[in-house]
Amino acid sequence: MKKFGFFLLKNNIHLMTFVFVGWAVWAVCNWNALALMQRLTLGLYVLLIVHEYEEGYKFRFLELMLGRLMGIDHRTLVPGVSHIAQALYITLAFSAALIWPDQLWLTFAVLILGIFEGFVHNMGIFLFQLRGVSPGWWTAMLMCAYSIGAIVVVNRNIAYDGIQWLWGALTFLGCFLAMEVFFQKMVGNTPAKIRASVTRFLKERFH
Repeated sequence: MKKFGFFLLKNNIHLMTFVFVGWAVWAVCNWNALALMQRLTLGLYVLLIVHEYEEGYKFRFLELMLGRLMGIDHRTLVPGVSHIAQALYITLAFSAALIWPDQLWLTFAVLILGIFEGFVHNMGIFLFQLRGVSPGWWTAMLMCAYSIGAIVVVNRNIAYDGIQWLWGALTFLGCFLAMEVFFQKMVGNTPAKIRASVTRFLKERFH
């Protein structure tokens, strides 16, 4: 059982991709019957899977976050540990949006994620004073542009209550925070360590 658990942990990015491929095959076979929200979700799903690989199979963007911001040596972690939280989040969030397309807030939550990715990667360039773009920047910007375009399409084609955006934002925020808590526990971080590491980094960065 432990070997199986280690296999799942180590290969979570491949398993995440396998689930996506399953959804993609289902979508191709049922394209004409798909709702607009499902089609929009699938488009972003494609970009996000590619984004995970563009960030680096060895998770170079996470290395920046872990090493420079939080002071954790990613090389000491069990393979896959730094990505399992993201893999679970992506799989569950997009699967839910595809299963319940009539619940617009679920799709809005993933569209907000697409915009957020663009913001995070540009912030990473600024915070870490990178000479070039951050790992994953190109697909992050594509996701951001796609999400904005998808929002325009939804507003032109679907009548909905504005409260759906509030539920979507709260869902995104809640899921993202849950992912972060799980991630920090997996890498052995505590709130005190995080606060100390981030404070030290910011003091050095803006000194």
